[in-house]
Amino acid sequence: MKTIEQMFNVDKGKLLASLFPQEIPNITLLIEQETLRFLNNEELIKSQWTGTLVTANLWFDLVRNVEKAVKKYGNRFPKNHNLFRDQLFDGYDALFTINCLIEYSLTKDCNHRLKLAIHLLFGSEKFIANVPKNTGQGHNLTEG
Repeated sequence: MKTIEQMFNVDKGKLLASLFPQEIPNITLLIEQETLRFLNNEELIKSQWTGTLVTANLWFDLVRNVEKAVKKYGNRFPKNHNLFRDQLFDGYDALFTINCLIEYSLTKDCNHRLKLAIHLLFGSEKFIANVPKNTGQGHNLTEG
């Protein structure tokens, strides 16, 4: 087995699925909800996007890629960990998936052991902070 430092995101995604297979449906649902949250607030988020290494356009490309993967394969993720890994943790799309996992880990709904695993594998800092939790009407992205 590789050390954590030697693991790529696809390795970490597969390990997470292997350790918490019962959580894959919850993770898939969460990612689906996060794609909707971003897409429903796209114009607001883009208008308030500030200097990060990832541009707003690239971020929304990632959101759409992950959304397509979840729609096409999401129901197969619980039984096929390689598919879960390949669709959600490969390439730049992994940035959105990891951000979703970190968001989830900071909620009370996240299983404590899953939270610890997410933080161990991916860290605890979100890539994109201060995204509206609602429809975005009257909400400022600089709010928590």
